Amino acid sequence: MKTSTVLLLTLGIMHLLTMVNIVFLDGALNDLVFFFNTALFFFAFSFYLWKREKDSKETPPTSTKSKK
Repeated sequence: MKTSTVLLLTLGIMHLLTMVNIVFLDGALNDLVFFFNTALFFFAFSFYLWKREKDSKETPPTSTKSKK
């Protein structure tokens, strides 16, 4: 799965949790929603870093020769 897709899905879930808490529950579960949003953020951040590290290992650096 592409990194952008995972990050967008995570953002959508976070937004949905917050919206449901505010609209339907009148903010009754603020602490729980904050906990899940923080956990989802850490998941997305670690996924991004893992994917970036994995991609950098697969593609060797190219040497650029400067023209004079």
